[in-house]
Amino acid sequence: MKTYSGLINELPVGGVFVFGANLEGRHGAGAAKIAKDKFGAEYGKVGWVGQSYGIITKDLTKKIHPSITSVNIMNQIKKLYDIASLNLDKEFYVAYTRFGQNLNGYSSFQMAKMFARWEIPDNMVFEEGFASLIKNIQEKK
Repeated sequence: MKTYSGLINELPVGGVFVFGANLEGRHGAGAAKIAKDKFGAEYGKVGWVGQSYGIITKDLTKKIHPSITSVNIMNQIKKLYDIASLNLDKEFYVAYTRFGQNLNGYSSFQMAKMFARWEIPDNMVFEEGFASLIKNIQEKK
């Protein structure tokens, strides 16, 4: 599994920044704001835009958290993996970290379980600590 360390402030040519977005595409905080400010995410849009790929993990109209079900998020991760498998000239850098704060209400461990559900394409790149969580989960399957 490919990894990176630290926070993502720039991407190599062919790099795509993967982040948690809200249903409305209001990229105003956390990794979503970085995606908008640095990697081409556009207000009101989710999915693959510019050098960014937003997975919907939050619904701002709901006051409870988590506001998007894990099943919905896992379906979007599967779609991301399918897209990554069809775009092997790209590398998809996932912005989740082992100890970072997730604005969607899920813990890093819970998010790692969602990413570990399917076979991970070779062109997915995870933060080292988050990758370690995924590996531990996969080993226990």
